[in-house]
Amino acid sequence: MKKTNETGITLLTLVIAIIVFTNIFKDDNKKTSKNTNNSNTSSESYVEELGDGIVINKSRELNESKEVNGFTISNIQLTTKDGMTTLLADVKNNTGAKTSLKTAEITLLDNNNEELVTVKGIINEMEAGGTSKLNISMTSNYINAYDFKVIIK
Repeated sequence: MKKTNETGITLLTLVIAIIVFTNIFKDDNKKTSKNTNNSNTSSESYVEELGDGIVINKSRELNESKEVNGFTISNIQLTTKDGMTTLLADVKNNTGAKTSLKTAEITLLDNNNEELVTVKGIINEMEAGGTSKLNISMTSNYINAYDFKVIIK
C-alpha cells in the first residue's frame, strides 16, 4: 500500500510539473509572438507600448523640431496613460531678447493632416538663448497623432 501511495504522489507531481511547464512554454510563445508582431508593424505603426499602461508616439513628423516666431520646439514627446495624453517639449528662445510669458497653441494632426484637437499651453518667460519646458495634458487619448502645428502668441 505504501508503494502505491508513493507511486501516486510521484505521478501526481509529474502531471503538475508537466502542466506548469506547458503553461510557461505557452506564455513564452505568446510573448515571442507578440514581440515579433510588434517588430513587424513598427515600420507601419508609430505608436509603441512601453509598459505600465504608458504608450508613446514615435511618429517622425511629430518628433521633428519646429521653428516658430524665433522659438525652437524640440525633444517632443507625446504619451498617453489611462486615457490622459501628455505633450512634453523643450522650447528654446532664439529671438535674441528676453521674452515674457507666451501662449503656445498646439494642433495635433492625423496622418491625413486633419485636425484632431487644438490645445493651449504656457511658455514661461526666458532669457535670450534660454530654454523652458512645455507641458500640456489632455483628458482624451490622442496618441495616434501623426504631426502637429504650433502658434506662439
